[in-house]
Amino acid sequence: MQIINFRQLATRSALLLSLGLAVGACDKAVNVQPSNSIGAETGYSTKEDAAAGLLGCYDALQNVDYDGVGFPSTVDLLAREIREVGTYNTTFGLINQNQTLPDNVQVGNTWNAIYTAINRTNYLLQQSDKITDPAFPKLDTQAQARALRAYSYMNLLALWGGSTQGYGYTDGLGVPLRLTPTTSIGSETAPVARSSEAEVATAIREDLDFAIANLTDGDGTTSLVTKSAALALRARFELRMRNYADALAFAKQVPPIAGFATAAATGVTSPDAIWQLEFSNTDQNLFAFYWYPSPGGRNEFDPGTGFAAAHPAGDRRLPVNVATSPTGTTLKYTRTATRDDPFNIVRYAEVVLTLAETAAQTGDLTTAATQLDIIRTRAGLAPTTATTAADLITDILLQRRLEFAYEGNYWFDLRRTNTVQSTLGATAPAAANAWNQPFRNLFPIPLREVNITNGLVAQNPQY
Repeated sequence: MQIINFRQLATRSALLLSLGLAVGACDKAVNVQPSNSIGAETGYSTKEDAAAGLLGCYDALQNVDYDGVGFPSTVDLLAREIREVGTYNTTFGLINQNQTLPDNVQVGNTWNAIYTAINRTNYLLQQSDKITDPAFPKLDTQAQARALRAYSYMNLLALWGGSTQGYGYTDGLGVPLRLTPTTSIGSETAPVARSSEAEVATAIREDLDFAIANLTDGDGTTSLVTKSAALALRARFELRMRNYADALAFAKQVPPIAGFATAAATGVTSPDAIWQLEFSNTDQNLFAFYWYPSPGGRNEFDPGTGFAAAHPAGDRRLPVNVATSPTGTTLKYTRTATRDDPFNIVRYAEVVLTLAETAAQTGDLTTAATQLDIIRTRAGLAPTTATTAADLITDILLQRRLEFAYEGNYWFDLRRTNTVQSTLGATAPAAANAWNQPFRNLFPIPLREVNITNGLVAQNPQY
């Protein structure tokens, strides 16, 4: 089964979720019923309603301020894997300098886009409980929705939460946790304070556990959340939280992809995709538009300075990641005419490198080297010569950086390993060395979110 053109199929599911999560707002502007959607009070009554609602949940991820370009590009700009060379100087440009302020428009847009995605899943979960048709695949529908919700909370926590040294520490900050839908102005839109990181983590784990228990890998589709995708997300989350034994256990449950070891190394088709968002000519993203010049693009982004040099000699990923070394563009996103490049959310390469890293962290150096060499061999590199856990992990982290270029991962690797300052602070331009300010490891909460809740949604420290 392939999902195409989400936005055409998801009109009914849109509801009045344009409220997003500008929580507590009394502005007249948010009290407007969208003309191209039905009222939330109408609800879902059939399995067809729920199916359209589920498509709407996936559609929310495609928003240009979410996985349609904004979220992964923001985190790669922060990590200096992308260099902003266009004219968005007050948004992407400031993010690229790590000078982001709470009133940055992109900050607010991405926050709202992610909470809109969460709100759609909340509404689907609420409404699907009322459908009694025995032909309705309720558990599968709700499992997909809960995996989508977990994914969005993982992203919120990763960018705005945790602590300056990483994730999973006792003082970790969370985000507002909303598990019921916002459908009308009133009690549902009352301000909600930030939960702790631990509380958000509990909700993420509960959602992913439900998804793992109720999903299958079905017909092998990559456009829907499957059991393998949910397992890989759980492994990602536990790795991020430094729970290495748990991350290893979940990664081991993901079935290998046939032919992975001999497939093209990070080819443009990403043959190792476990879950990717699909776009179409009428349901577009802006990746190629931002990467390429006219005609068809605006060349807002180039590879980060020094990124080409990070590739070892002979690395097959270099001409994909940096198409015209040492600057140029990328071959990961190229479709400037149709703007329908898929976006990879979970790839099997990530599972392999999670197996390698968690094995090294738990003392199994043989497994760590074996899994690491799968990636190295695909990339055209010789087997690793590392013999210690520390050296293996250093190489594993490099392979993650090169393997997942422009897929929105490297910043979170720096954060979870507490190496933002030692990696970026040491090399940033002296005139803008904000990477030596640890408070900036957490992104600022949007100013409007703080203001309209009268400070109930507390700003991250020092912003």
